[in-house]
Amino acid sequence: MVVTYLRQELPASPHLISQLEQRLGQSLPPSYHNYLLEQDGGRLDNNHEAVKDIFGLSNVPGSASMWRILDTYHNRVPAWLLPVARDEYGNLFAISLRSEDLGSVWFWDHEEEADEGEPPTEDNIERKASDWLSFLDSLQPLQ
Repeated sequence: MVVTYLRQELPASPHLISQLEQRLGQSLPPSYHNYLLEQDGGRLDNNHEAVKDIFGLSNVPGSASMWRILDTYHNRVPAWLLPVARDEYGNLFAISLRSEDLGSVWFWDHEEEADEGEPPTEDNIERKASDWLSFLDSLQPLQ
């Protein structure tokens, strides 16, 4: 990854990763699982995708807590997507939990989400990368 971290978290514990997998009812995609074992999210420097916060499982600021994000976006984001990061504008980057494209990274546009009370749609999502590490490697700093 060419983009640097403004704040890089310590690795997530295997116990916390297991708790997330239990909550999701399935194992995490390998690329994201391995990322969490190396670091538990953080804040990125300016980049072309405007990725700001990567959510963490442990003692991270409230707005970057995976647990808080899962509660906030429950029934707003399609159930097969796991929100893992946010851009500067409140949009999400999420990882697919579906078998046909497990681990792929998607952009979720909050401006185009379904109306309140309506089920989430897929009209506001766009595939960005085949896996989490490929997505991170693709981020370029703003000049």
